[in-house]
Amino acid sequence: MPAPSPARFRRRRARRVPPAGGAVTRRLQALAVALFLLCALGLSVSVVGDVRSGQLPWVPPGSSSTLVLALATVAVSAVTAGGVTVVVLRRTLSGEGVRSRGTALLALAAVAYVPALLLGPGWLAWSAVTACFVLELLPARPALVLTSAGLVLQVVLTRAAGEAWGTSVFAGVSYVATSVLLFLVLRCVTTYRELERARAELAHAEVLAERVRVSRDLHDLLGRNLAAISLKVELARRHQRGGRGEALAGELDDVLGLSHAAAADLRALVAGYRVLTLRTELAAAARLLTDAGVRCEVDAAPPQDREVELGAADDVVAWVLREAATNVVKHAAATWCTVSVGVEPGSVELVVENDGAAGTSDGGGTGLVGAGERVRALGGSLEVTAWRDTFRLVCRVPVAAVAGPVEEGRPL
Repeated sequence: MPAPSPARFRRRRARRVPPAGGAVTRRLQALAVALFLLCALGLSVSVVGDVRSGQLPWVPPGSSSTLVLALATVAVSAVTAGGVTVVVLRRTLSGEGVRSRGTALLALAAVAYVPALLLGPGWLAWSAVTACFVLELLPARPALVLTSAGLVLQVVLTRAAGEAWGTSVFAGVSYVATSVLLFLVLRCVTTYRELERARAELAHAEVLAERVRVSRDLHDLLGRNLAAISLKVELARRHQRGGRGEALAGELDDVLGLSHAAAADLRALVAGYRVLTLRTELAAAARLLTDAGVRCEVDAAPPQDREVELGAADDVVAWVLREAATNVVKHAAATWCTVSVGVEPGSVELVVENDGAAGTSDGGGTGLVGAGERVRALGGSLEVTAWRDTFRLVCRVPVAAVAGPVEEGRPL
């Protein structure tokens, strides 16, 4: 029975997961935008106060036309600075990334320093916004260099505007504190966005892993039963042509039992608690191979030294045995098959050999791929070799050992 390849699901997983955009992230982004806009509004109100108090040399007291021009300059500067900042901010917070970081930082620097030529040193406070984006968008070393240069420039320009040294130093301290606080706000929002994205990717990965599990279990569960049903139906047709009614009824009863077993396996698969046992699968494999006309020999030796609890290895080795027996019936023209199981304190080993290697094809199903994934999940190994007409499968799975005597003749 063909099964979807696990690689197909891994390729699907490689497709881009949509960026996270939960309600909490959207609210945090809106709050960050509102915070920067409030900074622009507060700075504008402060500069308007400077304009009205006559602190700008080019705005003489009593000149209403010049005052209106100055207020218009403040408004245009505030709208431009707020617009540029919001555009860069939204791209930074959305996860899309800023395509040209240099252009974005130059635009932010322009709206921070150019208006200061007309509006005075009060507008230089907006350079702290530029500094926070420098810290966010650039690597650590160049970001620290540019931020330090901005600090020196802030103090020098404030002093050059005629302010006292105390005011200039306070402007530098405000520059550092504001830029760091705004940077921390940006980092908190972007970190939460990445956490939300990681949760979305983990949920996506869990869905894909469940799909792989279901496809693998469907193949492993139904493959053997469907192969056995096909074999029983073929035997029933032979009995019908030969007029052997009693044998025909027996084969049909077996088909009915296999169909009921397949339905029970499906129900267990849906519930997620389908567990196989090696003892049961040894008997089932022997019956399946014998019904297919394959001479089967089973050698299941008990542990030699001490009691061994197979635990999870029991289920995994049983899956491997089921897949191996199914492949012998479906894909190999075998006349004989040997199954041996050896249990030691540290591991359990399953060896399946048959003379049907010439009848196998390299492009078969993915049952052994899924079986190998089960084995490797427990730290085991699965080796498949073909030499001339002999096909050999060796499965080794580590188990936990518990001290205690072994009863003579203990069945596996």
